[in-house]
Amino acid sequence: MLGDSIQIAPAMPNSAHMANGPAKVAAVAIVAELSGWDLDPAPMLTNTCYSHVGTKNAMHVASAHAGVAAEETFKTVPDSGAVSMAPTEVEHACAGHWARTI
Repeated sequence: MLGDSIQIAPAMPNSAHMANGPAKVAAVAIVAELSGWDLDPAPMLTNTCYSHVGTKNAMHVASAHAGVAAEETFKTVPDSGAVSMAPTEVEHACAGHWARTI
């Protein structure tokens, strides 16, 4: 994945979601460039990382990251982090949906 190979933001979580996000940002930038459109100066990335806890429950950690063109990096959006309060079956289902759609 592109995110794993470039890791341009030192505080960026090392997760599959964050490895996938920069590839999508790059694809959008390539299409914009080839189409003569303006590039997005501040693309956004989101992160959700699920952890299975047992066979029926999971938890998550999430955050948002904003592109900072002047620094050629992404920075965590303040107060964007979220963490599950406890493992649940609903989160387990969400983790499965995430895995199928990423």
